[in-house]
Amino acid sequence: MERKKVVRVTATEFELENGDVYPHPIELEDVPSPEEFQKHYDHWFAVFEELTSGETSDYRAGCEAA
Repeated sequence: MERKKVVRVTATEFELENGDVYPHPIELEDVPSPEEFQKHYDHWFAVFEELTSGETSDYRAGCEAA
C-alpha cells in the first residue's frame, strides 16, 4: 500500500492528500505541523504494514448502517 501525504492536522483529526479524514483517539494538546505529524504517520504506517505483511483491508467495507 502506498503511503499518503498528511496535508492537515487539527487537535481532533488529520487529513491525507486523497481527502480521507481520520479522528485522533484523543484530542491533542499540542498540534504538530503536517510535516511533523507525517513522521509519526510514516512510522505507524510501516509498523502496521509489517504486521499485516503489506496486506490491506478496509474494515469499514463490511459495516452497514443499522
